[in-house]
Amino acid sequence: MFSLLALSASSLTAAPFVALGDNAELFLTGSVVANFDDNIYLRNGSAGRPEVNDTILTFTPGVDVVFGKNAATTGNFYFREDIVRYSDNDQQNTELLNVGFNSLYSNGKSKLDLGASYAESAQNDTGAPGDIVSRKTTAVRALSEFGVTEKTSFGAGVRWEKINYDAGPGYLDNRAWSVPLDAYFEYSPKLQWSAGYRYRSTELSGAGIDRKDHFFNIGARGEFTPKLTGQLRVGYSLRKLDRGDDDSGFGVDSSFNYAYSPKTTYTLGVTNDFGTSALGESTKNFSINLGANNRIDEQWSWNANLVYRSTDYPAHSDDFWQGGVGVSYVYNNNVNFTASYTHRNNSSNASLFEFSNNVFSIGANLRY
Repeated sequence: MFSLLALSASSLTAAPFVALGDNAELFLTGSVVANFDDNIYLRNGSAGRPEVNDTILTFTPGVDVVFGKNAATTGNFYFREDIVRYSDNDQQNTELLNVGFNSLYSNGKSKLDLGASYAESAQNDTGAPGDIVSRKTTAVRALSEFGVTEKTSFGAGVRWEKINYDAGPGYLDNRAWSVPLDAYFEYSPKLQWSAGYRYRSTELSGAGIDRKDHFFNIGARGEFTPKLTGQLRVGYSLRKLDRGDDDSGFGVDSSFNYAYSPKTTYTLGVTNDFGTSALGESTKNFSINLGANNRIDEQWSWNANLVYRSTDYPAHSDDFWQGGVGVSYVYNNNVNFTASYTHRNNSSNASLFEFSNNVFSIGANLRY
């Protein structure tokens, strides 16, 4: 996570490998990351489920085509291939494809955000500890916003996502699509009130129980103070299952950014929503995410994050904590180096799902 953040930050002024006409540029990208992981399967360390440590090397060559510089429509196409190699558990070695497209049109009054991606992953999953979970995720989005009057605007769109698991029996593929609708009303030139509704439908494979979610919300977005910006939605969430009892509760979707100084930024995100686990279970998820980023000088920066997540499953409840610190060194406009430490701990009223995990990472990133 820290290496990817550093890569995006250091690449802002990188010269392209090839200029494709006047409006597009092609960059070659790459990274090498070494993870020293003391519990790769997120096991609880009992006699039948011992912790397994390993060193994991990931090589990621790629290409990024950026278009629309200084134009109303901007975007990029990207291709990456993760080549993952385990030092001891070589049965987990794999190659993972990631491709995608993003585009944003904005003329000051209207916006159109389009995107599509295909991502393969093979990693441990806090919702299904004890295994490396392989999945293929395909996602598409089309989100728009346009002015209705001088002080009101309306947003509408659609998101679609399909997850296919290659992890063996017990895992259920799912397809989900959602439609967010939002109306915004100007309170001041930099702050807007909002009223919205989001519909989400999730279909599961096999004997999985399909579900439909409704989120009715009000909120605000923009500049709350000269240093605090973000968006807040609060309201009523309802989940209706095709079989079984419905569920409802207080819903939250928020993200904030506090510019403490020109070099230091803090972030806060709070969510309370329904979810679907890799095993097809209906879950209730509450999470808090705190972050900090500090740029020491033109070359050195550090960041830290703290995550708490409470998840209620049908048969158990988990409390998950994650804390991490990272440092980045920008060698030049094309190369940077990163190092990070992450600790994760999951407590549960079912001992099978408890684990503790430490990961040290070092990496080098290239964008040329």
